[in-house]
Amino acid sequence: MPNYVDIAFPTAVRQLFTYQLPAEFLQQAQPGKRVWVPLRKHKAIGFIIRIHSNKPDFNTRKVKRILDDESVLSEELLKLTGWMHRFYYCSWGEAIQAALPAGLNFYAEKRLRIVDGKQPKNLDQSLQEVVNTIRGKDSYAYKEANKRWGRNAVETLIGRKLVELYEAPNLKMKPNMEKVWRWAHEDARSQAGKLIKEYRKADKMYKWVQAVEVLMRQKLPSYQKDLRQHSRIEYYTLNRMAEEGLIQAEEVEANNLDLRYEYDPEQLNTLNREQQAAFREINESQQEREYQSFLLHGVTGSGKTEVYIHALKKTLEQGEGGLVLVPEIGLTPQIVRRFYTIFGDDIAVLHSRLTNRERYDAWRALQQGEKRIAIGARSAVFAPVQNLGLIVVDEEHDASYKQKNPAPRYHGRDVAIMRAHINDAVTILGSATPSMSSLYGAHTGKSTLLTLKERPFGATLPKVEVLDLKEYQSAMRGPLTVPVYQAMEEAIQRNEQVILLYNRRGYSSYLQCQHCGNIPECPNCSVSMTYHKSKGQLRCHYCGYSERRPEECPECEHDMIEPQGSGTQQLEERISELFPKANTLRMDYDTTSSKTAHADILSAFGQKEADILIGTQIVGKGLDFPDVTVVGVIDADTELAFPSFRSGERMYQLLSQVAGRSGRSGKEGHVFFQTWQPDHAAIVTSREHRYNDFARQELEQRKALRYPPFSRIIRFDFKGKQEGRVRRVALAFTESLEQVLGSFKAILGPSPAPIARMQKYYLWESIVKIKPTNGASAIEQLLDRTFAHYEEYKSFKGSGSVRINVNVDALE
Repeated sequence: MPNYVDIAFPTAVRQLFTYQLPAEFLQQAQPGKRVWVPLRKHKAIGFIIRIHSNKPDFNTRKVKRILDDESVLSEELLKLTGWMHRFYYCSWGEAIQAALPAGLNFYAEKRLRIVDGKQPKNLDQSLQEVVNTIRGKDSYAYKEANKRWGRNAVETLIGRKLVELYEAPNLKMKPNMEKVWRWAHEDARSQAGKLIKEYRKADKMYKWVQAVEVLMRQKLPSYQKDLRQHSRIEYYTLNRMAEEGLIQAEEVEANNLDLRYEYDPEQLNTLNREQQAAFREINESQQEREYQSFLLHGVTGSGKTEVYIHALKKTLEQGEGGLVLVPEIGLTPQIVRRFYTIFGDDIAVLHSRLTNRERYDAWRALQQGEKRIAIGARSAVFAPVQNLGLIVVDEEHDASYKQKNPAPRYHGRDVAIMRAHINDAVTILGSATPSMSSLYGAHTGKSTLLTLKERPFGATLPKVEVLDLKEYQSAMRGPLTVPVYQAMEEAIQRNEQVILLYNRRGYSSYLQCQHCGNIPECPNCSVSMTYHKSKGQLRCHYCGYSERRPEECPECEHDMIEPQGSGTQQLEERISELFPKANTLRMDYDTTSSKTAHADILSAFGQKEADILIGTQIVGKGLDFPDVTVVGVIDADTELAFPSFRSGERMYQLLSQVAGRSGRSGKEGHVFFQTWQPDHAAIVTSREHRYNDFARQELEQRKALRYPPFSRIIRFDFKGKQEGRVRRVALAFTESLEQVLGSFKAILGPSPAPIARMQKYYLWESIVKIKPTNGASAIEQLLDRTFAHYEEYKSFKGSGSVRINVNVDALE
């Protein structure tokens, strides 16, 4: 009879913990359910991984309660997180934590409650007050109790077993509400038209009447925050219109999509010849209902999204569900709008800007089959789509699919492929510039290569001009070469739009004293701080530290401290000076911190409220604006500044992607690359849209140096507050790695990380190259042996203060 369970916790410890399962829980217990179990001095939330009858050779503690009526984690997601646990060398609990939304994962609040049957004796007055208060409230927040009575008092009661500490699932269940305005009755709109005529005739066009005129041109119902974008519509004018009986307000849940997007499935576009050929191959695999992976390599603007939509429509017709991944939150609004047009309320959106409640609701709707399509960024790969039949990974080459911190350091694309394997589903990896690993996978039979070489409706790829900044130093208009300035001026005169890419945030790269040369650095990291002029701040982009701009040099006390270099803020300022009549928008991390900022900026640019969009790399990813005819890259060499074997690949991808934003609707597009290295292979091939030539050169170089995809890279990051210990652990662990690998030695390091100190921690790293065919089991065995050897032979007193992080398939 099974009476033991193996439990996973969200700690870095990779083992499972075995507990005894009381008889009363036998019928209720299932893998994927959460339980309360004693762990150290409190009751913690864990996940049941396995139920078995294998009695361990140690005393076991009992499961105290099962928290869920139904399994939170399905069998297929248990398999997926188990694979992640092995392949990415994290704990199973860490993988589960990444897969589930707050309210369903381990996210909990520590609380206190009175132990049943315990009567306090000989307590002093202060401790008795604590007991009485907790008893009166049923339970009490542990954090609040420590603040109110002090930690010593709380720990004393826990130690005397009068009060117990436990974890409770924590989720604010109250949904976010937003105000929506709609016409008050059927005749309200015509009534508003008559009212405007009366007041205009009487020459009494009050402010609120002018607002009615603006409102007549809007589609109601609309969110209040959208209506407030119009200068004539204010809170006062909305309330006055309500008093006149024209409109009325209601509160709705903030994540309702039907008010923002139009559902019109008749807008399903007919596929052209190339698109139809690609879809035909995909559909054949869908009908067989077996795993198959496709790499859809289509030039920018070739209509990859239409292929996705047709494949997804076929998936739904077969009674299956679909999952669509995009690399950035900024791309979500545009792709959701297009998919919602065809699929309506079948769509659930998942990304990190949603509230815990919104993510929880979307998850539940998918889990219960109320919605059949999930769209979102990296973490949406775990969405509980029922009967999963299709996974689309758009812009599959994008580095943002790779989780950096915390563990598990997974790659969304590769997890998507494994999930498709588990479900016998079809995967489409789409890109205009496929990653070298995906392209090599297609060449070696891991996936089927499909190509879209032409833009539909007669649109052509834009003309690209490379401008050597060495030759234009005396022919510049601010940050722009003369050809870029002239092209922008002509485009704006034609009522067309411009996108400028500059992959540096802030106003300037740094401040520097002109007297002694001092550059202010972050006190927590070994980097200079970026100057943000709008807030008068120096800010570290690695730890978030900020300080006011100094009036004088902190070293020599001279006031000759000036900005050096430039960023998107400064570029926006200079462009506004060069084109005073043009409206500009800026899109970077600093302007997109709010939940709806991405959608608001893209909506404003799409409605031509701005002529010029300035931004970092986000403006080069998947955006589609028909009136953009000029694209300028201010400094095409920024990617080469990063020490990575992938820098050339990233440079090509960024240039090609941003170039693809131009000339997408039949209008002729012009793209300009300003560069100091016009002969670099990535610039030469991207200028002529020769991806295959670039890829061939890049793969030849990688093969010679045994870099991915001809090897698999595992990076070990060593992190601690004492530099000497970090260095010693890095050397000792790398020696263990050499011992385990034996004659097969392909180790780089150890050495200080490119940024040697971050957030007050010193960083070292080692890198090992292993065979690309090594899968989850081989990686787990190699790392288990390495850590065991290190713990037995190389660890030393104090080494535990240095954390060792494992990054499998590291991108750098």
